[in-house]
Amino acid sequence: MPPITAEVAIIGAGTAGCFIASLLDNAGIGCVVIEKSRGLGGRCSRRRINNENNTNYGIDLGAPEFSSGKVTHPQLNDMIDAWETAGHVSKWAKTVGRFDNVPSATETVTTLCGVPSMNAWHSNIAGHLNILTQNRVCSLARADHRWHLFDEHNKPIAVTNKLVITAPPEQTRDLLNTAEGVANFSLPDTLPQESLPQYVCAIGFPSSLGLAADVYENGHLSLHRAIRENSKPGRICPAPHEEVWVLHSSFEWAQAQNHAPSDKVALALANTFCHHFGIKAQPKVLTSHYWRMAKYKSTSHKNTAFIWHSDFNVGCCGDWLGRGGTIGALNSAFALHEAILR
Repeated sequence: MPPITAEVAIIGAGTAGCFIASLLDNAGIGCVVIEKSRGLGGRCSRRRINNENNTNYGIDLGAPEFSSGKVTHPQLNDMIDAWETAGHVSKWAKTVGRFDNVPSATETVTTLCGVPSMNAWHSNIAGHLNILTQNRVCSLARADHRWHLFDEHNKPIAVTNKLVITAPPEQTRDLLNTAEGVANFSLPDTLPQESLPQYVCAIGFPSSLGLAADVYENGHLSLHRAIRENSKPGRICPAPHEEVWVLHSSFEWAQAQNHAPSDKVALALANTFCHHFGIKAQPKVLTSHYWRMAKYKSTSHKNTAFIWHSDFNVGCCGDWLGRGGTIGALNSAFALHEAILR
């Protein structure tokens, strides 16, 4: 098959990739989004769980929520309001406690999450666009003022005038280094130099645990966060479970596991959670995942919201450029789209 042609190729269908594709499409610019995985969402992806009723139940295994408090563009606030009105996202009034304060004094914090899963928002805004899933861009070439994108077999995937990369910083550097004559522009030294790993697992219980909070964080060596998944809006529990918790390991603990299989690590996390809260019920591990690049360790507190080189028509956006998290990815994508349209 001949390569796809478009004005802009966007590598990565996570939050930044889907959002900038939607913005450029709304401005009348033709895009193709290329994603190595089977679906959209990136760090907001979900995992489908088999259950007794054979219903389409999925669990958020990445970013559990986002807050609009760090939005840097007024227009983006209006867009988030529109997504909420359309039912793509919903407010989540969660009770939050600390691991090291049990029984916990809690506070109520309101954030936003996708409905019925975090990656549903991605499908709603970008699902109608030209998206190539299960296609990994492994090398680039710059010829005749156009970008040529190739897969692992050196077969052409796409030819475009402009290129946007939304991959993590290490992968972005490696990819740009494959393009002769382009690798000589380096990414800023202030950007993250190292990614930290994290294990995530979901565990089910046959009855309510009666814990005081919906989310626990801070104050534990192994657990970074524990989230009562069924407390989120639009979520139900897959039979026969009445309560589902998603456990995020601490980054330091994940590093110490030395890339151990996620299913084995999941049981250790489940047992740690139950021991910490004195839970006697036997947890059922529903699914697990190892995020090799979960958090970006920066060498500087100074961040650039996006990167755009007009000489080469290539740019980068993502949470690692927008100060982290889902909102960071949205901020970065919005800023880059404005630069491309100038």
